[in-house]
Amino acid sequence: MLKILLDTNLLIYREEHAVIDEKVLKLTKILYDSNRFRMVIHPLTIEDLRHIKNEKERKIFLNKIKIYEKLDKPPKATSKFNNNVGCSKIPNDIIDNNILYVVYKNCVHYLITNDNKLKKKAKKINLDDRVLNIDQAIELFNNEESKETRTPAFIKIDYLYNIELNDSFFNSLRLDYKDFDEWYITKSRNGKKAYVSYDENGKIGSFLMLKIEDENENYSKFKIPFEKNKRLKISTFKVANTGNKIGEAYIKIILEEAKLNNLNEIYVTVFKKQKELIHLFEEYGFNYKTTKMTERGDSTLEEEFVYVKHMDDDTYPNFDWKNRNVFIVPIRQKYHEMLFPESENKLQLSFGDIKGINSYSNSIKKAYICKSPSKQILNGDILLFYASEQKKAITTIGIVDNVFSNFNSPEELFNMARKRTVYTLEEIKENYSITSKLILFKYYKILDMPITYRELIEKGILKSAPMSIVKIDSENLKEKIRKIIN
Repeated sequence: MLKILLDTNLLIYREEHAVIDEKVLKLTKILYDSNRFRMVIHPLTIEDLRHIKNEKERKIFLNKIKIYEKLDKPPKATSKFNNNVGCSKIPNDIIDNNILYVVYKNCVHYLITNDNKLKKKAKKINLDDRVLNIDQAIELFNNEESKETRTPAFIKIDYLYNIELNDSFFNSLRLDYKDFDEWYITKSRNGKKAYVSYDENGKIGSFLMLKIEDENENYSKFKIPFEKNKRLKISTFKVANTGNKIGEAYIKIILEEAKLNNLNEIYVTVFKKQKELIHLFEEYGFNYKTTKMTERGDSTLEEEFVYVKHMDDDTYPNFDWKNRNVFIVPIRQKYHEMLFPESENKLQLSFGDIKGINSYSNSIKKAYICKSPSKQILNGDILLFYASEQKKAITTIGIVDNVFSNFNSPEELFNMARKRTVYTLEEIKENYSITSKLILFKYYKILDMPITYRELIEKGILKSAPMSIVKIDSENLKEKIRKIIN
């Protein structure tokens, strides 16, 4: 969550009971409608407002200012800082310097002000990218809000107050956690959201709620408390139907949320009985860290395990381009839509994708079946999936887990790929040959900007449309692809 400091002049502008500028209204809507921002004021702002000469206006502003959170014990600007930015003995100048100092000391992420003098001071100490006027704030925070985690069609993100708390789905959570309903209602009133899916009867089938924690979070209940840091907490996570790889779909969402918010650490607490959930988290790089005692619905205490994942470790979704082969893998549009639904317009998706029953769509681990005789594809190699026909572009990156060949029958091949391939047994039988190859891979990411066929030709990466798997041999070409992707 970004902590936004509002300057005195902006507050007077914002709280003016006359006509409010359209840009201020727009900025206010962006900040208030989002869960990503937390608005605060400096205690000296209150002192500044006390200098308003008009008694009636002064009372109005001092009363309205109470809705904002005050910075607790903000550091005071030092003499060295005042010398660097310039400071007169005028009270307003001293207040401005102290407000700017909390940005300098990283007590907040940004300061919004319409004071040009304050902006000039910020530029002297290279803080001009964090001290914003209204126009700059609208542009930056609009872009922040436009970042959305890609989700499969069957998973929605919605406000808690739109999700039925009385659904029997939550019964097990009521048993596991004391005062679960009260906690849920409080979060609902605070405008919190969650990821949710529904079954064919309209009942909740899965639920994920995340929370961004900052340096002020209290971890004293942990046997080994965390160090102060920003991290992503998996607050609530439950999947009713575990047979369709929906858990993997949520792992993708969790990791994407951490990346979008530039968070390097994710953690979750789980009970010992939740063996499948523990296995899922361990598979994707979560490691046991410590424990905490939790009060259950019947007021007894039970130990929860705390698992942590670092985003820069060597587990999924990280990979290294060095010493890896890179292959462009053509895939027909029909199968591309089924295997990578997040890259498709939802109108193109099948009933199975919309209801979440296609396990190959939900999973991180997927399968690609081909007749390529190549024996060059190895574990850890990089696959760039090229959607042929309509798209004619590289849309998706995958990382090879394993490669199998020399199958005795199409049934053997199908059984190894079950739940991870878009092909039916009948389709495999029709296309089966002695050169049939099964490539098991992990989905890495959907490209925000697909690499088009035209771009591939212009950059010399391809000479013609790929009809089978193409290895990129040149390091120069690999570097061109890396630059386009990154």
